[in-house]
Amino acid sequence: MTTSNTRPFMTYISVKDMARLKKFAATNNRSMTQVVREALSAKMSDGDPYTAGFNDAVNASIEAINAMRAAQMRFPSGASFAEITADELEKLRLKTNGGDK
Repeated sequence: MTTSNTRPFMTYISVKDMARLKKFAATNNRSMTQVVREALSAKMSDGDPYTAGFNDAVNASIEAINAMRAAQMRFPSGASFAEITADELEKLRLKTNGGDK
């Protein structure tokens, strides 16, 4: 997954950890790189990992809704279904110890 927001990164891990990572990723139907990204995000988050994970889920939900073609339908107000839904999802975002994320 190389996009304008991502950069390649290489690291060394033990053979044992590599095997565990492969098994974990396969069991959870994720790529190994996705598992590493999620682990880094959780480890480096401010405060509670639960809050960081919850807010990541809110972000993923907003991205999924924005990607749906049907959600681009506009109401008479001019707002799209995606925009209205994203605004409601934003209200669910939890505060972190360091402020908003």
